[in-house]
Amino acid sequence: MSQGIFELLRAYHQSRENIRLLIEMSPMTDYERVGFIDAWQEEMADFFAEHGYCFACNKRLERCTCDEPLRPAASA
Repeated sequence: MSQGIFELLRAYHQSRENIRLLIEMSPMTDYERVGFIDAWQEEMADFFAEHGYCFACNKRLERCTCDEPLRPAASA
C-alpha cells in the first residue's frame, strides 16, 4: 500500500538525521561525503517515486509541474 506524503516526509526526516549522524561519525573525506549524500538523495527520490510522489515538490507525480522532475510520471 502506498504511503501518504506526511508518512514519506516523516521517513525522509528520520533518514536525513540518521545520515547526518553517520557522516559526523565517519572518517570519510569531504569528497566521499558528497558522493554518499548524492547516493542517499537518489534513493530518497526513488522511495518517493515508488509511492507516487515527486521528491522535489512533494506533489503526486501526475500533478508535478517541476521543470526537471527527478522522477517523471510515466506517460500513459
